[in-house]
Amino acid sequence: MRKKIILMVHGTETLDYFSRQLEIGFQKLGYQTYLFDQENEEESAQELSQFAGFSDAILVTFNFDGVHYETSLFDGEGRRFWDIRNIPCVNIAVDHPFYYPELFAIQGNDFHEVSIDRCHKKYMNTYYPELESSIFLPLGGTSLTPNGNYKPLSERQYDVVFAANFVPKETFLPHINRLGEEYATFYQGIIDELIQNPDLPDDFVMEKHLRREFPEITKKECKETIGNMIFIDTYIRFFFREKVVQTLVDQGIQVHCIGHGWEKLPCARPEFLSYEKNTVSLDCLKRMADARFSLNVMPWFKDGAHDRVFNAMANGSICVTDHSIYLDEVLTDTENAILYDLNHLELLPDKIKELLANPAKQEEIAQKGFDLAIKNHTWHARAKSLHEQLLKSL
Repeated sequence: MRKKIILMVHGTETLDYFSRQLEIGFQKLGYQTYLFDQENEEESAQELSQFAGFSDAILVTFNFDGVHYETSLFDGEGRRFWDIRNIPCVNIAVDHPFYYPELFAIQGNDFHEVSIDRCHKKYMNTYYPELESSIFLPLGGTSLTPNGNYKPLSERQYDVVFAANFVPKETFLPHINRLGEEYATFYQGIIDELIQNPDLPDDFVMEKHLRREFPEITKKECKETIGNMIFIDTYIRFFFREKVVQTLVDQGIQVHCIGHGWEKLPCARPEFLSYEKNTVSLDCLKRMADARFSLNVMPWFKDGAHDRVFNAMANGSICVTDHSIYLDEVLTDTENAILYDLNHLELLPDKIKELLANPAKQEEIAQKGFDLAIKNHTWHARAKSLHEQLLKSL
């Protein structure tokens, strides 16, 4: 069994944070680890060549970092360091695979795709059957107080926090209208169905509309066309972020958002909305650790989880999230989290208000959520799961 793990850091801040949390988990499992610094490629590449021998290491990366454009990891003949040293590449894509079609085309040898949503895994099996993509690994959480000594909810500053950016849906109109009225009508039909049926995966709805409109479309053409419609995915996630936060604020619930763009949110009672533009992972965790409730609106992961869910629970905050097939398997409404339905948002404000008036119940839910997250859903637990499912067999 290979006992060395390589992880990529100093790329995207969030992915850097995930990698550093995984490193701790891998070290606890007995792996030696090396963090490849993407801001200092040449120096890191030299250190990496000393750390990794032949067939003794594995790259575990997010969003293809290290397996595409890093020139320091190619030799003079265009060969990858990973292929030369016989190092498997394990990639965890933190968004839907349709965001990365050009990257799946250059993945190299001994490549393994890990899906954070079981719907994504089905998509991979349909459109990339030649790639190894059998592993499902939900995003994990990080606790600032893993010993359980978190701040009581009664002493916390915020009622509800939401760690996410916001972009008004109108921003996407140029994409919808870019090819004329006929295409705009086609795109709007997909959007309308997703709004009316928010439990459906968006690639499923996109494919259905494509096959209805173009009965002779090939699988290759379908994959390429879906990849050109990712603006629908971003439109729909911001549509519901607006709707959920608006629903809470307009019912007099104080919501504090951590992220960019929230000054553009249309709402009837703006005095109940506060926000800050800092989106560093550690600061988001600190706000969750100082909030009674932490909101999550799933970014259309219909059979997976977002790290906001387990970050909230692992910091003693009550996670408030919409459903997914996977979350319904691991969470229980009003026991260890609060689950809401995107089709019935009108019920959510009263659910939160009732709990705000019941401190004892709040603490009970938070404690059970914390216990569950610390036991099963941290990045350290994900490192162990990845080891058991894949790494020990490479």
